[in-house]
Amino acid sequence: MNRILIACLLVGALGGCTSETHSIEASEFQRSCSVDADCVAVSEGTIGCCGLSPYCPNAAVNQVGYSAYQSAIAARTPTCSPRPPCAYLRPTCFGHAICSNGTCTFDPEATDASTAD
Repeated sequence: MNRILIACLLVGALGGCTSETHSIEASEFQRSCSVDADCVAVSEGTIGCCGLSPYCPNAAVNQVGYSAYQSAIAARTPTCSPRPPCAYLRPTCFGHAICSNGTCTFDPEATDASTAD
């Protein structure tokens, strides 16, 4: 997150990044569920010029709310001009979305890499 903020500040000083804070939370979207298959792993956090940080999922939403989640990410991604250099190396992510007591949640203890988008 600090690298994104520094890049945004540098780009902003050169004339181009919005100064607003952009973020997303899973709680903004439908999270009710009956079974694990109802849920999709997502990331919540700060959205910078290079995308969402953290890169690995850390939350979950219902399949029905996933398209609204994707639309919100697109709408909240700041416009930076010129765009800073972004590293697109994606780490191996672990964990998966589960239905727990009727709410989609993220289980970070899972040892499979099934959360990759």
